[in-house]
Amino acid sequence: MGKYASWAELERDVPRAYGEKATPEAYRTGMQGIAPTGMRIKEGRVTHYGDGVKGKGDEVVAGFKRAMFE
Repeated sequence: MGKYASWAELERDVPRAYGEKATPEAYRTGMQGIAPTGMRIKEGRVTHYGDGVKGKGDEVVAGFKRAMFE
């Protein structure tokens, strides 16, 4: 998160970037990269991940704020 010049910039840009990058396809690609030879990720896991991250960008910012500041 060091690339943001101010809190306002982080608060504005992180939810958008999270929504664009935390996708089921990105999860599938990452998991396939670490999967044992000959195995692939279960489609149900990909779907569950997608449901879990949809619309959560604001929560990511709120969690970071709680963790880092008083």
